[in-house]
Amino acid sequence: MTRASVSGSNYVIHEVYVFSLNGEITDTTYTELENALQLAESTPNSALLVLLKTPGGELEAALNIVSAIENSSIPVIGFVYPTGSYAWSAGTLVLLSTTIAAMAPSTVIGSCQPVEINPITGQEIFINESKILNAISQYFVEVAEFRGRNATFAHDCVFYNTNLGPHEALRYGVINFIANDIPSLLSEINGSTINGVTYYVVDPVITYYQPGIGFQVYETLANSVIQNLLSGLGLLLAIIGFATRHYYLAGVGVLLLLIPLLIGLPINWLGLALLIIGLAAIAIDVHAGFTTHAALFIAGIILTALGIVLLQPTYTAPSWLIAANQVEARIVLYTLVAFAGGFGGFIAAKVISIIRTRPLSERLYWPINDVGVAVDDINKDDIGYVKVRGEYWKARALDNVKRGSKVFIVGVEGDVLVVKPLS
Repeated sequence: MTRASVSGSNYVIHEVYVFSLNGEITDTTYTELENALQLAESTPNSALLVLLKTPGGELEAALNIVSAIENSSIPVIGFVYPTGSYAWSAGTLVLLSTTIAAMAPSTVIGSCQPVEINPITGQEIFINESKILNAISQYFVEVAEFRGRNATFAHDCVFYNTNLGPHEALRYGVINFIANDIPSLLSEINGSTINGVTYYVVDPVITYYQPGIGFQVYETLANSVIQNLLSGLGLLLAIIGFATRHYYLAGVGVLLLLIPLLIGLPINWLGLALLIIGLAAIAIDVHAGFTTHAALFIAGIILTALGIVLLQPTYTAPSWLIAANQVEARIVLYTLVAFAGGFGGFIAAKVISIIRTRPLSERLYWPINDVGVAVDDINKDDIGYVKVRGEYWKARALDNVKRGSKVFIVGVEGDVLVVKPLS
């Protein structure tokens, strides 16, 4: 058999790219799938296999995915897999739009009534307005008819939340195959005719698409468990910091609280926001001479690194062969490296300057050159207590100090501060 991908009404598949649509469907899902589709389209005699295990997700993202699949120049295979998986709501819409649809045993599709989610409380409210239901239902019907699938199910899954298992879906013409795994599915497709096209799967090479590191970091940050952890930890640090006047702790807490609030942004905008916030935190700590015990500096470094990772351009492997994309990618990457290197050099110079003027351990811990308040009357060369940074410290006075007066910390002897009255 020749390697021509299309011969009359035949399509020969030699390479299968596998994309896992696992979890909620979002704009990031659409971007990742679009990258995988572009990669597959750039390879002759290829197909994209989308593994579905999703409760649904954002309607706009699903509509974009459907548009990308329907306009693809290669066959897109939708497969609800592995056994026990599901493709509800927007996931059903994506499955209906694929060139070839399949389900594994003990999987379910359906339940497509639109839901409105309160962004503050997270409460789900089912939409019953006829204007919205009719529009979404008709879109489902058009997608199903475009692929020659059962339009009645497409209508009923929106209005009546109809669900189907694999055998019912096959019987009613919603899917094309039932398969236990990927090899058996490809075997079923080989030699089959769907919508006037006969597909031949010949010695297929299976390649699993892996999203870039930026997308992986974004998905980790978007995980509800991670978001709740960051929010809880940030709120706790903010409360403790403000209550004890350790404002550097409060600052770190505020930074942690900002991350979940920004997750709704597209990946590039989130990267830019984290980069700006991280650099601002670093600059503030350096300007303050690391009086925050380097807490803001370390948090800023982490946020800056996350921002750079999220901002890195994502290019599929074949696109590196195109000269224009290669030059563009190098310009972007070299700019990021130069910026990070220059800023890192500036920070390093500041740190070295501080280390040379005073031991780092003293600068990070002892409140030298800070101003405090005397808790006791302290005679010259006697020991008493002063309050600095919201904490009580033992202190030896170089001159008589009155209770309630301000003192200036000039040094430290062992674990005792050396103070003098603030003139």
